[in-house]
Amino acid sequence: MKILLLGGFLGSGKTSILLQLAKHIIAKEGNTGGTTVMIVENEIGDVGVDDKLLKSQGLAVKDLFSGCACCTSGGFLLSDIRQIRQEMNPLWIIIEATGVAYPRQIKESIEISLNIPVKILAVADASRWKRLRRAMSAMIESQLDCADCILLNKVDLVDSETSDIIIEDLMSLNKSAAIHKTTGTQLIDESFWSAIIN
Repeated sequence: MKILLLGGFLGSGKTSILLQLAKHIIAKEGNTGGTTVMIVENEIGDVGVDDKLLKSQGLAVKDLFSGCACCTSGGFLLSDIRQIRQEMNPLWIIIEATGVAYPRQIKESIEISLNIPVKILAVADASRWKRLRRAMSAMIESQLDCADCILLNKVDLVDSETSDIIIEDLMSLNKSAAIHKTTGTQLIDESFWSAIIN
């Protein structure tokens, strides 16, 4: 079992990206006879919005309302992962974290406590980058500094010069991550997904 943590601020487009990724994994893995992808939704409110969309696409979804994956200990999340592994043992768990999560803490908690490898895919919002970078610099940096891959989403809402400046900023925050530009209206290249799940 492998785990991918999907991070990024609220409104950055995580759910639509998650759908593409889950469909890519299912197509690549084929019919395994069991659960291929399990999605763990970490909602801050009492009612899940995104999970209804995910379930309507035929994906297995677990809601984490009782606890918060952004907590350092992540006790509720670890308990859920243990339960999922025991009852369903999917090939992949994709955790869609809240926009205020600290991916490094979640990754370390899972890897140390459960000995399961975790990859981090971070989504950055090109249209709000300057505003978020100014207002929440420390959190932005913490969400991106340990990502294996970064998707710069909504590049269609800024000019090419602005997107190039943002890419330079992303590279200064994380020199090793693969960075890819995308929009909500286009499919992400298969080679990018393959690089994430291999």
